[in-house]
Amino acid sequence: MIVRSQALRGIAAGIPFLLCIACSPDGERESVSAEAQERGRLLAAQHCIACHQVPEPDLLTKRSWEFTLTYMGFFLGIDDVRPLEQASESTRDSIALREEFVRAAKMFPEVAAPSQDDWETLRSYYVANAPETAISMNRDESPEEDTSQFRPRSTQYRMETAITSMVHIDEAHGLLYIHDSGSEQLTVLDRNLSFHDNHPSPGVALVDAHVSGDDLYLLSIGDLFASNIGTPLGEVQKTRVLGGVFMGLEVLVDSLHRPADFQFADLDNDGLDELLVSNFGDYTGNFSIYRKESPEAPYDSTPQILSAQPGIVKGEAVDLTGDGYRDIVVMASAGRENVSVFVNNKDGAFRQEALWEMHPSFGYIGFELRDFDGDGQLDLLTLNGDNGDSDPYNTLKRDHGIRIYLNRGDLKFEEAYFYPMYGVYGAEIEDFDEDGDLDIAAIAFHPDFSRDKLENFVYLEQTGSLEFAAKTHPSTYNGRWLTIDSGDVDGDGDKDIVLGAAYVPVGMRDGQMDLYEKLLEDSPPILVLENRMPRP
Repeated sequence: MIVRSQALRGIAAGIPFLLCIACSPDGERESVSAEAQERGRLLAAQHCIACHQVPEPDLLTKRSWEFTLTYMGFFLGIDDVRPLEQASESTRDSIALREEFVRAAKMFPEVAAPSQDDWETLRSYYVANAPETAISMNRDESPEEDTSQFRPRSTQYRMETAITSMVHIDEAHGLLYIHDSGSEQLTVLDRNLSFHDNHPSPGVALVDAHVSGDDLYLLSIGDLFASNIGTPLGEVQKTRVLGGVFMGLEVLVDSLHRPADFQFADLDNDGLDELLVSNFGDYTGNFSIYRKESPEAPYDSTPQILSAQPGIVKGEAVDLTGDGYRDIVVMASAGRENVSVFVNNKDGAFRQEALWEMHPSFGYIGFELRDFDGDGQLDLLTLNGDNGDSDPYNTLKRDHGIRIYLNRGDLKFEEAYFYPMYGVYGAEIEDFDEDGDLDIAAIAFHPDFSRDKLENFVYLEQTGSLEFAAKTHPSTYNGRWLTIDSGDVDGDGDKDIVLGAAYVPVGMRDGQMDLYEKLLEDSPPILVLENRMPRP
């Protein structure tokens, strides 16, 4: 599931070739032969590489691989769900829905790529070498509870069952925008966090916003939970905010394929901003540039497509080469997880320079460009915590977390900091404590649900050069946070934080439904954390 600020349905006896999990007389599992293992590894390299990096078996558990390989088999023309016959009903429903989606997207080959024997050998290789339980993160301690920096503020916002797909602080107008994609409503609160206005938005699922003067630009993903495969329902909207009131609504671009992010940027230095759209899509997507001929003209209906890869989560235009023209940093998820720079050739064309590619369960969700070390160059902070694709179990991923890559020039970035965080899903970067350096506030939508206190929010206070003290606030435990924004909500000059919750059962159906029901009953739709910086 991807939303910016973002995508909400045992082992069978009689399988002829599951040697990797065949049982010995005393009931313990035996491994396949070394020859079969090597053959399985080679088959994985042959068939998996067409779509993404070849994953290592220890990235998932045995149970997760049984689900994931069944799902991946659909893309190779393999329809074999027998390994899931003893799984829960919700898991079997989930795999049936994914098969339906793959067929609807016309990505289920009529002829299977591997033979049945080869497929079972490949499958056996992964299950045999996978751990029973997920390999844990390498982290010494949990965040420290701290209530000195932020305090929760009460609001007049109410929502019985929240799916808060957007929270956005409009500092210029002193307003807070909250969009709930379940009720399809855009609610506006004032600086006192009191009710100001409400706008019904049928068919719209807002996930991002930009403010420019009195103009408010809104991005609708259109199909939040990918229930309409291949149908482009997203759009970019524009309205004006006058005296806190919305005046008119204009659709600038429509028929977008589940867009997750947008930005305006002048790419050719002609004084006109182009519109950059990151279409996450479902099984197809792209990164598109829309141009216009004059300030009053509409955007061209046919965009320039820089990348036709699905799963684009964000793009940002910045001059990384120092030639006066903006290049574009683009992040892609959904299998071929990667970060690229599209270098501006100054003639309307761009040259792609891949920075790196990660394994398919890495779960990229977003990035930010900021100067963390004060050398005048933009560094790259990345987030990877999406956990809704590989299986329905919320299998914990040891690679999830927050990374800072320092800009070494010439499009070279070096990892300099890593904070492990299961299911991280959004971050805001500000000098929250006003000590002259950048701090990080982050949320997790897919935390470890087995913990008594959900680690779903962290405040990383920078205490030295790329040294951070990890803190959290107890008021954040009772929520499943999907969206985050920072800004001066109350007009007192410092940066506050707003969290938006989504109470959906994604990743909780198998084993966590009691917690899910509790969250539905007791948890808030949003949480405003007021910065308590002292003022003269």
